[in-house]
Amino acid sequence: KKINEHLSDWKAPGIDNLLYSADVEFSCFADLALTSPAEYYKEGEGSLLQCVLTPADRFMSMPPEEVARITCEQAYKLFPSAREQGLKCTWSNVVKLRESLYREAPGMDKFRPAQNTVIPNFFLSGSYTYQDYIDSMEGATKSGLLCAEEVIKATESLVSLRDSKMKATA
Repeated sequence: KKINEHLSDWKAPGIDNLLYSADVEFSCFADLALTSPAEYYKEGEGSLLQCVLTPADRFMSMPPEEVARITCEQAYKLFPSAREQGLKCTWSNVVKLRESLYREAPGMDKFRPAQNTVIPNFFLSGSYTYQDYIDSMEGATKSGLLCAEEVIKATESLVSLRDSKMKATA
């Protein structure tokens, strides 16, 4: 499968997708060597794991090294074979963003606005709106689709109103 020392499809073997877990504090994660191999895959250098820790209140005051250590331990919990195979964290980078996501907790969905609003012809779309996913790219996409459905419904209603007015004046 190798061509000129590169993988023919520029992909490393494994799960090349963004993954979610409720069993660790990083709600979503990806091996960038697999999801974006053209930028991050380097033969023989292993994985590049990107993790999003949310809610992250307890991590905000921690030094970056401690956050990385805890994240690595949780990765071992999620993937026990990683520890068994001797995989180690060789470097890390911790970026802390306060209030970048809404808080996901029981009862919080009632604060997420719907895509349709009480203002005529005004619609909302975004990962923060009410939809089935967490505040994520997937959630934003789902929200966009729901918003488009609301726009179509409103358009159908306006066309129907126009047609009935045209019949009444004819």
